[in-house]
Amino acid sequence: MTGMIGAIAPTDTSAVQPGRVDAPAGAGFAQLVERELADLDRSTAAAEKAMTDLAAGKPVELHEVMITMEKARLGVQTFLQVRNRLVESYQDLMRMQM
Repeated sequence: MTGMIGAIAPTDTSAVQPGRVDAPAGAGFAQLVERELADLDRSTAAAEKAMTDLAAGKPVELHEVMITMEKARLGVQTFLQVRNRLVESYQDLMRMQM
């Protein structure tokens, strides 16, 4: 029985160092927000174009216009919720006593 316990190797903790924080490997937060804002802008522009094409009488499927508009609406709502959470988190940090 003790042979089985001895066979279990201890976990290597050499990579874990307290107080050490590595920067993320990918893009930073600012680039992420910028990219998502650009996607949101494209989405709303596509919805606006689809709506004006429909109003102008161009051959556009109504369901495609509605789907495009709903995607844009959901994108805006999601981005506003993220913004609200970020503002709320910032306010919580500012209220903390040091």
